[in-house]
Amino acid sequence: MGSALRTVALFVGLLALAPGARASELLQWDQAKVIEFAKQLEKATAALSDAFRRQPPPTLGSSQRQPFFRLQQEVRNLRRDSRSLSRALQRGADRDETLPSYESLMQTVRSATDIARRVFTSTEIQTRADAARDVLNQLAPYFDAGFTPLEPPARR
Repeated sequence: MGSALRTVALFVGLLALAPGARASELLQWDQAKVIEFAKQLEKATAALSDAFRRQPPPTLGSSQRQPFFRLQQEVRNLRRDSRSLSRALQRGADRDETLPSYESLMQTVRSATDIARRVFTSTEIQTRADAARDVLNQLAPYFDAGFTPLEPPARR
């Protein structure tokens, strides 16, 4: 259980902080591609949330207990933010209209990353987090010209 939480934490942290090549400009907006990536991200974050929810919480008195529940809330927020973004795009919203949703999603990623550093996660959580990170790497250049592609988390 502890390993599962750590993986989620690493995923979230690395989403915001991972090194890599930075995009020099926004990708030309392609509504169909952006919608597809957003749908994939919605599914990936739903799977991550479901996997996290199946993890037993740390025992009473564990130093991981409070961070676990905070991370659980941030994972729920990731799911909500990605669903909101996906649905807005499917309704025909453009980049300008959905940019605040994207920025909210990335703020949640940064927050979850900070918390995740203190929590262990399972292999299933790692796999689900990797899938979400891969989709986000494809979606982000449509919203953020300075986006740094997220690298796989260093497993501890």
